[in-house]
This record gives sequence, C-alpha cells and structure tokens, in this order.
Amino acid sequence: MKKINKIKSKFDGRFKETWDYVIPYFKQYKSRLILVIVLSLFASLFEPGIAYLVKPTMNYLFDEPELGKELLWLIPFSIIAAFTYRGVLTFSYKYILERLCLRVVRDIKTALYEHFMFLSMYHYQRTSTGEMMSRTVTDVGHMHRIVPNAVDSLHQGFQLIGLTAVCFYMEPVLSLLAFISFPPTIYAVQMVSTRMRRYTKKGLVQSAEINSLMQETYAGSQVVKAFAMEDQEVKRYRKAVNKLLRIQFKYAAVKHLISPLLGIIASLPVGIIAYFAAARVIDQVMNNPDAIENLSSYIVAVGLMFNPVRKLGSITGHFSSAYGAAQRIQETFEKQTTVTEEPNAIDLPLMQDSIRYENVSFHYEDEMVVKDFNLEAKKGQLVALVGVSGSGKSTIVNLLPRFYDPTEGSIKIDGVDIRKATLKSLRLQIGVVTQETFLFNDTVANNIKYGAGQKCDKEVEEVAKAALAHDFISRLPQGYNSVIGERGVRLSGGERQRIAIARALMKDPPILILDEATSALDTAAEREVQKALEQLMKNRTTLAIAHRLSTITHADKIVVIQNGSIVEWGTHRELMRKGGEYKRLYEMQFFLGEYATDHYGDGDEGGTTNSES
Repeated sequence: MKKINKIKSKFDGRFKETWDYVIPYFKQYKSRLILVIVLSLFASLFEPGIAYLVKPTMNYLFDEPELGKELLWLIPFSIIAAFTYRGVLTFSYKYILERLCLRVVRDIKTALYEHFMFLSMYHYQRTSTGEMMSRTVTDVGHMHRIVPNAVDSLHQGFQLIGLTAVCFYMEPVLSLLAFISFPPTIYAVQMVSTRMRRYTKKGLVQSAEINSLMQETYAGSQVVKAFAMEDQEVKRYRKAVNKLLRIQFKYAAVKHLISPLLGIIASLPVGIIAYFAAARVIDQVMNNPDAIENLSSYIVAVGLMFNPVRKLGSITGHFSSAYGAAQRIQETFEKQTTVTEEPNAIDLPLMQDSIRYENVSFHYEDEMVVKDFNLEAKKGQLVALVGVSGSGKSTIVNLLPRFYDPTEGSIKIDGVDIRKATLKSLRLQIGVVTQETFLFNDTVANNIKYGAGQKCDKEVEEVAKAALAHDFISRLPQGYNSVIGERGVRLSGGERQRIAIARALMKDPPILILDEATSALDTAAEREVQKALEQLMKNRTTLAIAHRLSTITHADKIVVIQNGSIVEWGTHRELMRKGGEYKRLYEMQFFLGEYATDHYGDGDEGGTTNSES
C-alpha cells in the first residue's frame, strides 16, 4: 500500500506541476472556464440519473402495471428529452472549451515567440531554428489538451461519483467489493503514464531534430546540389524519421494498452459482484421483490461505470504526454537573456560627440577574445578595424549594439555607459550592414522600410536612389512591390547589399557598423556597393571591418588588432611609414592581386564568429 501511495503522490505532483504551469494562461478567460465546468457537471448527471431511474421505472411496470400502462407513453419522450439534455450540454461545453483552448494555444505560442525574440545572440548560436520551431508548434500542440482533459476528467469523475452513490444507495455491501480494484488500477495507470511521458519527450526531441535537419537542407539546397549530396541527405532524413517512427510505435502501444488493461482489472470486482448478485437474486426473489429492482438499478450503474473509468485512464495518459511537452516549454521560458536592461534604464540621447571603448575585455567561455581594448571614435569619423581571422574584430563591433556585453570595462556614447540605456534607444541609433545580408521574403519596399516605421513610397524611392538600387528595382516585374524570395534569393549578391544599404539609410542612424559589407562580391558589384556605402557613411560615425584594405585607405583611423588587442593604429600613411603589421597585410594584398587577407588568415567575422558572434 505504501508503494501505491508513493506512486499516487508522484503522479499528483507531476499533474500539479503541469497544471500550475498552464492555468495562468486561462485566468483571463476565467468566466468562460467556470461556465464550461458548470455545463460539464450538469451533463455528467445523465448517466447517474438513468441508473437511478431504473428502480422506479421497474416499480411502475411490475408493481403497478395498470398505472405503468397509462404512463408508458412517457418512456420514449423521456428518453428523447434525456438524450437531448445531454447532447445540448455536451456540445455547449465542448465547443466553448475548444474555442477557449485555441485562444490559450495562441497565447502560449505568442509568449514563447516573444521570449525567443528577446533572448540574446548567445542563445541563437546554441539553439537550432528547427528546435525553436518545434517547441513553438509541436510542444504547444501537445500541451493544449491539458485543460480539456482536466475538464473531461471532472466530467467523468462526477459521473463516477454519481454512479457510485447510486450503487451504494441500492446495494451498499456489493459496492464495497468494487473497491478491491482501486489499488491495482492506480498502479497500472501510473506505470502506463510514466512510459507515455517518456516516449512523448523522446518523440518531441526527435521531432525537433527532424525540423532542424529539414531547415538546414532546405536553406542549404544549393550546397547540397553542388556536392551531389541529395541521396545522402535523403538517407539522413529517412534514418531520422524511422527513429521517430519507432518511438511513435512504442507510444501507440502504451497508449492503446491502458483502456483494455483497466477493463481487465475492473472485470475482477465485476465478476465477484455478478456472483454475489446472482446468489442474492436466487435467495431473495421470493421473499423480497424489491431486491430485483435495487439490483437492476445497481447493475446498470456498474455497467455505466466502465466508460468513465476507461476515459479517466485515457485522460491520465494524455496528461503524461502533456507533462513531457510542458517540461520542455518550461525549460525554454527558464532560459534568460544574457543581455538585460537595468530597471532604471534611460532613453539614450542622439549621439553628439563620440563612442569610447574603455578597457573592454570579453571572454567566450574560457577563451579571452577581446583584452583591454581602448578606442575612441569621434562623431563623423570612419574608424576601420583590420586584422587576421580570429583577431576579434566582429566581436568588438558586436559589443556596441549589445548583442553581447563586455566581461570587463565599458562602452560609452557621449559619456553614457550603454548598459544604462534602453536596448531600443541604443539600437535605433545604430545601422548595421554585414557580409551576409538577410532580407525577408517580402516586397522590396517592405524590406527597405523594415524597422523605420511608416514611410511613404517617395521616401523609399529616395533612399533606394541614394543606395544606387533604384535602377535595378525598377526593372523588377513589379518594381518596389516585387517579392524577393527567402533571404532575397531572387536578387544578386550586389543587389541584396544595396537593398541592405537602402534599409540602413531609411533608418538614418548616427552610428554605422560595416562588417565586411563587400567581401562576398565580385569587383564590378563591389564597385557599385562601395559607391552606395560612401553615400551611407556621409555624416555618420562608422566602424568598418575591412575586407580589402584598399577600400579603407581614406579612413580617419585604422586600428590593427591581434588576439583581441590593438597592436597599432593611425592613418593609412602613418601605418605604412611604421612598417608594422598593417604594412605587411597591405603589401600582401597588393602583390597578390587584392586577394582577401582571410585567404591567409583575414576576413575575420570576429573572435566570436567561430565561437560566439
């Protein structure tokens, strides 16, 4: 008995944990939920009522046949009325509940999506897109049946209580015999639900892996085809879905085991009851005619008990499945962003003077990526960062919009530590154009307006002209209303970059970050993009990571970085005269026909591109 109580306590704890997680989402719909519960409770009176009315009906039919004959016409109408009563109430509470649950699913998905949106870049580098999609769609889908199952369990539970009351009222001694099945029933339900929960969680993990695999191969279809890896990718996918199928087979076996298992367990007391009931009928039929009527009502009640018992077993299995999904979603909500706003954060005033990095260091796990970095960029200056791959260039610029926070030191804009400013007011002042331009599967106009609020067509066209993008946009089938495909796949690399530059121009930020914005382009496209970038950099403070050193010879300040620290800085002429690392890199490019320095170790996307950025 102690083992049974321990199992029951463990199950109740898991149920409570799952319920406590889900119920807050239903609080705003409390009145509807109460209505659903009330309707379901009234609907649950149907079966106990039928069982109870067996006795008076038999009284009229057998004890008072003349009166019974007169009231015979009531039987069909009573049956129709009873089933109509149950049908209307059942439809009403289930329909209202379904609408309620769909709203809650929407709320949980939105909350989960919002949570993902505000997590830092640290999270996105460790979690695949497929995993996040799986948690938002599949896991929430498993969870949304928790409350319907809870309401259904109340409905079935009240049915069971009502039928049990009828049983005890009609035959108290026989009813006590029914309780011998309770301990084995609880044990069986717990054993089955534990396995269902285990297989649910395994299935969700495997589904997330499949989603990640599909997202990777669809996004990387060009690479797959270029290496003729179609067959291998299909094999990889088939292996993954077969693994999921095996888990689903095990889950299905356990899920469909619970009802027959409970039926077998319940047959034990039913068999015993049937024996004693038959014996009592034989002994008392002559001496106590009411015994048959009581027993008939009792037997109907016992027979009607099977359905709620089986359904409660099935509901328990669904709760176990939902518990596995709830655990995964709860784990997601427990993940906290590594970049947070202070409670009293201020709106950062528009930059007027300078950006200062003061003794900035940044650790990535156990690796020192940036060390004691100091830099000042005055308003309107172009500051170029150069260095070999892994030197920390992109990490340094990514600290400015607070994609990550320094481990030590501070970054200040006009003397204000950026950690004391709201993230929105900081990031609205910074425009970013990177090597890997991301465009949305939307129109050209909407991509240009992204993040800039409501803008008219004329403003869009003006910034497109400034970015030297207007001409090719005009040649598109629907001009500015042309949909450019996922990640801008219908445009060339140079065209995508010019759309990104137009987007930055539309935002009109005082600070600009250029992270190797021309490195992936051919010479002709680079020339066009470089002209557009010159327009973009006018009157803005720019931090540029250089791909080709010839493009930053006019910079106000060139900073050479090695292992996250500054080794030299100055103008192009000053650094060439020094004859240090910058001159070595510049001459290497010049003599090798302007090959990118990342061919020999440059082209860095930051110390954290390989690890963090």
